[in-house]
Amino acid sequence: MDAGQHLYLEPFGIPPTLSVLAARAEEALSSERTVCLRNASLEQEQSLRGFTDSVAFLDRNESLRQFQEAARDSAWLARSWPRDGGLPSMSDPAPTATQLADFLHDAPAKVQQRAARWQRGQARLRAVRALQTRLRCEHLLTEKVTPGQYDLPTHMALAQWERKNDIFGWGILGGETLAALLRPPRELEAEAFRRFVAERVADAAGIVEDGSASRADVPATYRDVDGAIRPVPNVIEEHVQALLALLGIETPEDTFSFLRQATPLAGQLQIAFTPPRLPAYYAQPFALEVEIDRGDVWYDFVFDRKGKAINQPRSHYPHLTLFVRWNEQRIPLVDWRTTIGSWRSEKAANGFVYYRYKSSDVGPRIWKNIVAAPTWIPPDGTLPQDLLVRRLRDRLKGPELEVNTGVMGPGFQSAYGLGMAIHLKDGGFDNQIRTHGSVDYTSIARRFSHGCHRLVNNRAVRLFDFVLRHQAFKRIGQVPLNMHRQLVYQGRSFPFQLTTRGYYYELLHPIAINVLEGRVQGQAKQPLTRLMPKPGVSYAGAEDPASGDTNAGVELPDAPTPPVDTEEAP
Repeated sequence: MDAGQHLYLEPFGIPPTLSVLAARAEEALSSERTVCLRNASLEQEQSLRGFTDSVAFLDRNESLRQFQEAARDSAWLARSWPRDGGLPSMSDPAPTATQLADFLHDAPAKVQQRAARWQRGQARLRAVRALQTRLRCEHLLTEKVTPGQYDLPTHMALAQWERKNDIFGWGILGGETLAALLRPPRELEAEAFRRFVAERVADAAGIVEDGSASRADVPATYRDVDGAIRPVPNVIEEHVQALLALLGIETPEDTFSFLRQATPLAGQLQIAFTPPRLPAYYAQPFALEVEIDRGDVWYDFVFDRKGKAINQPRSHYPHLTLFVRWNEQRIPLVDWRTTIGSWRSEKAANGFVYYRYKSSDVGPRIWKNIVAAPTWIPPDGTLPQDLLVRRLRDRLKGPELEVNTGVMGPGFQSAYGLGMAIHLKDGGFDNQIRTHGSVDYTSIARRFSHGCHRLVNNRAVRLFDFVLRHQAFKRIGQVPLNMHRQLVYQGRSFPFQLTTRGYYYELLHPIAINVLEGRVQGQAKQPLTRLMPKPGVSYAGAEDPASGDTNAGVELPDAPTPPVDTEEAP
């Protein structure tokens, strides 16, 4: 990274330190930033507040096509506009709504359709220009770009802005990201400090309840020792409010004032305060258990015999709930989105790549081992290209392929994230299913895993920290691993080695896990166990991986009855 460049690792489970937040606050309060944002605010208000569409970067050609299309539509409208129509500028037509309505009155359908496209294009151009101005003010967009064109540098700068503000987005101008862009930057910096406080108090107090156990339609409750019904509290938020009240922090200005005072003490500052009283169920020992609802499950293959993706919509997504048993009750503490398996690519013994259904085991399991900084050991069927990355180590040589050891770990980029728990059954059988953190935080919202139950990294850390705070355990320590492997890709060999499995803790009283079957959709009611051919791939001369017969040929299924929606296809 270049000197002074921010990493913004909060969505990956690494919150900023107090000194980093203080430096960010000083930057936000600088006269240069203040003037820049003040000049940009009017443009943002006019161009972003009324923007109801979304802009995504697909590729360079599509970005350029959209930009040029908007320019052509503007030229078309200028040519088509009546000479006495009162258009203020023929080079950049901007008629009022009344003028446009008069122009389109009794116009042919093709004209009305193109005028509607012109409106969408102009709104997109204005929104992207306002976004680029904002990103430049925050020193996130430093490359030269074409104003109004949503190109790769603009997309990458917006993705970095999302990470800075802990927004789980894809670098798309719209939705939650657009709403956050319309908020004052000082509010966003103050919220970052509040999130920092939340992580610190959760760790210091050994608490986990964040309000997620209560859904909009079903609030989580429990009976206290007197039999009164009480809501399961947002214990973390209660602690945050108490600490901020002690510090006298109510506004963004209060936050910045505190950060300035705390800067000289960064790394040494400790604050003692009387926290809110914990709920009565915080009795020792904690009787914890976990339930994972797999949500809507599709076992049907995801392509029909024409190679077209089959719609497999989900309205009920997988989620993990942590419970405590107390006073003859099962009290939910948190309820978080997670993932289950589906159809994934796998290299077979015959050297060809197929799809295999990666199932998430159903039924009772236990957590016996909690692992910090776990290492992911790639299965034999993992595609070599999935374990390689192109990096620039020498500018004279240019980007070169190398093994992506980050995805193996240990570290926040590991496929297992910052922490994991191993699912065991039947006296200790390990079917390679885990609950673990994940650097791929966007996958947890809508996509699939290879069978494991992913959590956002900071939630995984909170969860397993909470378990170890309230359960007796034996510290195993680092479990050594002496594994040497070679990846072969395009005739080249890429050696690598792994030296540790991670830092292990063994629970003296394992935690019960129950994985629910969920709502099975479609025609298949059980997972298909055989490998399925990938559409568009020729398997001529390949041995059938199930029978060993040459070119046995597995047919793709007919399209089932549900409508097509490729969003859930892997």
